[in-house]
Amino acid sequence: MRSSRCPGKAIAPLAGKPLLEHLLERVSSLGGPSRVVLATSGDPANDVLVDLAEGLGVASFRGDEEDVLGRYLEVAQRWEAEHVVRVTGDNPLTDLPLIDSLSRRQLEVDADYTYVPGDALLMGILSEVISRRALETSHREGEDKHRSELVTLYIKENPERFRIERAELPLELYRPEYRLTVDEPEDVMLMERIFDTLYRPGRVLQTIEAIRLLDSEPELATINAHIQASKVNVRSVALDETSPEHEQGAGESSRTLRERSEPGAPSEDAPATRSSSRGWGRSEH
Repeated sequence: MRSSRCPGKAIAPLAGKPLLEHLLERVSSLGGPSRVVLATSGDPANDVLVDLAEGLGVASFRGDEEDVLGRYLEVAQRWEAEHVVRVTGDNPLTDLPLIDSLSRRQLEVDADYTYVPGDALLMGILSEVISRRALETSHREGEDKHRSELVTLYIKENPERFRIERAELPLELYRPEYRLTVDEPEDVMLMERIFDTLYRPGRVLQTIEAIRLLDSEPELATINAHIQASKVNVRSVALDETSPEHEQGAGESSRTLRERSEPGAPSEDAPATRSSSRGWGRSEH
């Protein structure tokens, strides 16, 4: 809640509901045996976030303000999750089929980290899957910088120590020039326009719908096109560029995840049971 650039962005109203409510309902719609958890800090300013989550029946966890990595680790430990899907609270249009694809791949090969590398991160529609053992190693052996909001920094700096799976964003979603994250007032303005146009009560607004809207009405994308990406995300993309696929570490592999499926619908090759838990994480910054 104490964002310096856009205070209160988590509860910014979009089509009559707080941004966070849209996101929690979005991730919860995936269903299955996994659990959604709101991970935030103990700052009293975040009481409203916890109250909102609890009102939706979503579990919450409060941890150290500065140790974002530690929050994810404690969520995994408390809920006995072997894997955690990280979705950040400023991305209300996180793509749901991608969560399903990344999760299935992580479990299929028992990976430590499954994600989409490159500048697609700057769009604000991605998720990533991290194993509990990778969180434990990162927290135990990393420095203070590895416990910041760039949760996977230690993994990316030490790829030879982890089994990393890389995926590609489907072409119909890949628009690195679009900014669908919320970190500035203009970002909120764009989200208001998107949700006012596309959102309908009782259904989840799909990421592809928002992409198609911006494709058809390019002037909308100019609302926040001047805003620079956060230094944290730029740093993450830079790390990807220094570790190209043709120079993969011993534990790394690459896979294209271009298939699209209905959010929450079981795929033919999805495992019948999962030992993972979708931990929904939010860090205030």
